[in-house]
Amino acid sequence: MDSVSRAFVDEDSEVRLNRERLERERKLRDWLAIQEKKQVFLESDPKAEDMDQDLRERWLRETREDIERTRKLLEEFTLEDGEPSVARGGV
Repeated sequence: MDSVSRAFVDEDSEVRLNRERLERERKLRDWLAIQEKKQVFLESDPKAEDMDQDLRERWLRETREDIERTRKLLEEFTLEDGEPSVARGGV
């Protein structure tokens, strides 16, 4: 394989990795939004007040923990490249 062909392979590989990274970040952001909605429901929806309160508290605790874990994972994306991606609202 000549150097020009290797350059194209390296560029294609880099593009693919970047696309996979952005997709993973998008999925994490989507998951975070779902978990945040779940937290709001469990904290304030009248229907949540009607459910078993021990279960409600357990789900709230688990949801808050998941939100924290997901936010940390998203922060790692910023730490890896030092700049926010376009998917995160960067320029």
